[in-house]
Amino acid sequence: MKFLVDQPLGGLAKWLRFCGFDAAVRRLSPPLPSPAPDTFLLTSRASLKKPDRSDVLVLAAVHPRQQLEEVFERLAISPARLKLLSRCSRCNEPLAPVRREQVAGRVPEHVFHHHEEFYECPHCHRLFWPGSHLKGIAGTLKKNLPRP
Repeated sequence: MKFLVDQPLGGLAKWLRFCGFDAAVRRLSPPLPSPAPDTFLLTSRASLKKPDRSDVLVLAAVHPRQQLEEVFERLAISPARLKLLSRCSRCNEPLAPVRREQVAGRVPEHVFHHHEEFYECPHCHRLFWPGSHLKGIAGTLKKNLPRP
């Protein structure tokens, strides 16, 4: 499942990426891109909703976490579809595993000594590791997302 997120909903795009979804951000304006398989356009602007376009979701929620909950409810996305922290939250690229030796000097020393798994964005080269942020994001999702 992919998402094309209207620019004012950039916070939602970040949360979709935390969940492992491809969430590109751009300013949506008429004419909208043609429908694509398994791709949804997300916006808060009612003027973009067309009766013949079931792929366009106009969201009522204001805050990113509530918008995420609304998307999950409306599309019946189950927690089983999530691949937490598998994409770069900034670039939207899938993360690639990187050997621990390759991150020496690129991450804080305490992180290097306490973690074995590291991932890198192939585009911006940011490094990621399953630290406390993973528990925080997972906890927030568990609290805010609908149960299957």
